[in-house]
Amino acid sequence: MKKLLKQTTLPVFLIINCIAFIQVVQAQEFKLELKSGTLEIGEITGRIYLEAYNGSEIVIEGGRRQSLPDRAQGLKPISGNNDNTNIGLNYKKEGDVVSIRAVRRRDYGGFRIKVPKDVKLVMDVMTSWCHRISLKGFTSDVNVTARHAKIEMENMTGNVKINSRHGLVKADFATMNANIDIDARHGGIDITIPGNAKADLRASTKYGEIYSNMDIKAEKNYEGDMASLSRSAEVNAKINGGGKQLRLNARHANIYLRKK
Repeated sequence: MKKLLKQTTLPVFLIINCIAFIQVVQAQEFKLELKSGTLEIGEITGRIYLEAYNGSEIVIEGGRRQSLPDRAQGLKPISGNNDNTNIGLNYKKEGDVVSIRAVRRRDYGGFRIKVPKDVKLVMDVMTSWCHRISLKGFTSDVNVTARHAKIEMENMTGNVKINSRHGLVKADFATMNANIDIDARHGGIDITIPGNAKADLRASTKYGEIYSNMDIKAEKNYEGDMASLSRSAEVNAKINGGGKQLRLNARHANIYLRKK
């Protein structure tokens, strides 16, 4: 009888745990319909991965709901917002603008966010709890301001404006059919563009160097694969005859401009 009871209990136990696991996984995903418009991301924590895709919903995965301390039951943090996503975020939607921010100032482990390709992205992340921002495949306008996070971009084709205080900005652009404006004061810039890209380059650094392996008509002070373009604070040049604006500024760090 005991043996039969054990045999019966084990499958039930496994089923209950599987159901609980599925509920946890489901609780860590949040969806919101937005075919076009703007996604605004405020203070958010951890590592943030954003990817544009052919869809009509903002899909957020990761994070976790934070429980309140025992003494705070029935209360809410004055410095935060209510968690209306169950993954540690608060969202608001007004017309075609969706705003998202973390509920509390702590590391939630990170988020993966899929953004419809026609949605513009605006990020303003000044917290030290955000370590890395990764962007992939955006064809719409992207505007990111960050204080501490490292910013990585891949396969970007839309207008890009980045302002980073302390983090490195690293990017690989698929084309140069849009304007690129990157300001990384202390972290530096390392970007790659197609070898046949046409651009009006304006690069400047006060205390660093500008390096490139492209055929750019500027003074060279170093012999090698990656030549130092100039010891002056600013370089203006037309790449392959000129085209879209390519502005790079790193006041206290180096700039690396590479061709594929």
